[in-house]
Amino acid sequence: MIVFFAWNFFDGILQQKEGYSDYRWDDLAAEVLKNNPALKIKLEAKKKLDEKFAGDASAQLDFIYKNSMYYEPVHNRYPVYRLVK
Repeated sequence: MIVFFAWNFFDGILQQKEGYSDYRWDDLAAEVLKNNPALKIKLEAKKKLDEKFAGDASAQLDFIYKNSMYYEPVHNRYPVYRLVK
């Protein structure tokens, strides 16, 4: 298994292909929070628990993005299977 990583076999899977620009995502993130009250509660709870996160606007935008429908669902999903006899 390690050899596949050494040979860069999984590079295409491990790299995130989609993302966002802060200036554009800021408005969309506000809309996502408006339409998803559960995510807004989760965000506020994380801000209360993590002082560093509470002061980092980029981390908050990233949190909203990774918990929204816009996040790439196959990012970091490894195509590894186990065969059982």
